[in-house]
Amino acid sequence: MLLLIFLAIAIVYYLIQKDKIRKAEKREIFKEKQEKKLQQLLEKAREEDAEAKEKK
Repeated sequence: MLLLIFLAIAIVYYLIQKDKIRKAEKREIFKEKQEKKLQQLLEKAREEDAEAKEKK
């Protein structure tokens, strides 16, 4: 009986840790996507600034 309780606690602990890792990975992927979008916007803004300066 005690062994079953220990096993159940171990399984629950494993599942909680696995979920935390999965959430952290998703957060990291989201941050990478945001950074990539920001870099694209900055690059586009620089190109537009360069074009605007050339027209003057």
